[in-house]
Amino acid sequence: MSQTSRRHVLFGAGAAIAGGVLAACGSEVGGGGAAAPAAGGTSGGGTGQVNWLVRSGKEENGGQEKVFEPMLKEKLPKIKVERIVVPSDQYIPKINSMAAANETLEIWGFGGNYYDYWWRKLPQDLTSYITADKWDVNAYFQPGLMDRYKINNKYYGVSQLSTFGSVLLYNKDLLDKAGLKPPPVDWNDASWTMDKALEYATKLTKDPGSPNGTFGMSLDLWAKMTSLPFLWGGDSWTKEHYTDFIAPKTNFNSEPVLQAHTFLQDLIYKHKVMPDPATAKSLGQLGNPFQTGKIAMALDGGWLYWTSSAIKDFKFGFAALPTAKSNKNINFNDFWIMGRWAKNKDSAWQVMRLLSSEEATTKYAEMTFTPPTPRKSLDAFTKALAKASGQSLEDLNKVLTGAIDPKRSQESPDHLFLQHPKLDSTYSQELDALTNNKEKAADWVPRVGKIMDETAKAIYDQFKDSRPKD
Repeated sequence: MSQTSRRHVLFGAGAAIAGGVLAACGSEVGGGGAAAPAAGGTSGGGTGQVNWLVRSGKEENGGQEKVFEPMLKEKLPKIKVERIVVPSDQYIPKINSMAAANETLEIWGFGGNYYDYWWRKLPQDLTSYITADKWDVNAYFQPGLMDRYKINNKYYGVSQLSTFGSVLLYNKDLLDKAGLKPPPVDWNDASWTMDKALEYATKLTKDPGSPNGTFGMSLDLWAKMTSLPFLWGGDSWTKEHYTDFIAPKTNFNSEPVLQAHTFLQDLIYKHKVMPDPATAKSLGQLGNPFQTGKIAMALDGGWLYWTSSAIKDFKFGFAALPTAKSNKNINFNDFWIMGRWAKNKDSAWQVMRLLSSEEATTKYAEMTFTPPTPRKSLDAFTKALAKASGQSLEDLNKVLTGAIDPKRSQESPDHLFLQHPKLDSTYSQELDALTNNKEKAADWVPRVGKIMDETAKAIYDQFKDSRPKD
């Protein structure tokens, strides 16, 4: 299963091990710049229909129906917002197909490859709208968020959400039963090592694979090909890949990648504290394995904050990632994006302003546990999370802010690298041999390194001479 697919279904559905979506580079879509925008913030004389594309998922759709839609009808009564809901695995293909067919799409969001969108001229430059509204977006949103989709001094999106990096979610009841203290919330705590996490996982694993058994750990940090080497002080990718969005080679055949994947394989087959793929699939059929008490500690992206909103049967908490040689982690910052080919841009802008308003994001965060991006909305999110988890506001703030400290935080490559899904699907197809114990990591990494280099080089050759100028 593609790691890309897993991330998008997790975002939409709140499942722990499932998913499917493919982003595809396609033909360029024209449309030019915006006409002179009508300023107006969250209220104004907008009219007509605005198509808003969202993905299916209990938490997100519930928040849209109970928070966003009533507010849109109240504050923008002359605008008809058509919310188009598609399954997560069809979300990005739907964006591409609507663009190709010139079917108006005013607003979409929820991640995806921002630089791929920009390269193909899909997003509208929003700078003129922001300027017309005299909106100080850098003071309004959390520090640095709006710069994540700012290219050549132009804004191509409005900050939608941040996962606040990656995180460890633990079942406090199981830890208490095993006589274990909660893992540290301080990302600088040198005692919280990967070896210590393994010690915890070993004590938490009971009768693995049996109907009433429990596994101590699920090391499912998305995307493994990037996240795991980070923890061992390395990087699968070159610096050039992060700045140019393409690169002629990778760093996959390296010692940190080998150490990380050896550890992953050992968790499953040597230490037996993590389910193998077949067992994980079986557990998933009974529901989210963490939520059903079958996994004691889950390490994954910050969507674990909002998927935890479904937990009612046990106490839970959040902690910093353990360190092997580093606890560098991926952060996922999503944006509301306006289609360059959209037919009702001025009204779409008013809708985008409302979706990102302090009132709307605060209510949405309180209901769904989704981290908001406006500075003044964050307290509501942490208070809701504290009430649900029982952790203090101080501890939660340490987990959240520690994860996104620039010294250990990296924007997700699936937002940056052109044709990231191709890199991801190539890796995921090869990963089965490792996680099913058909090939040892020492043999697997050099072999797969050559394949990853070939894949990266093919993407580089395809795009190296076609970089847009604006």
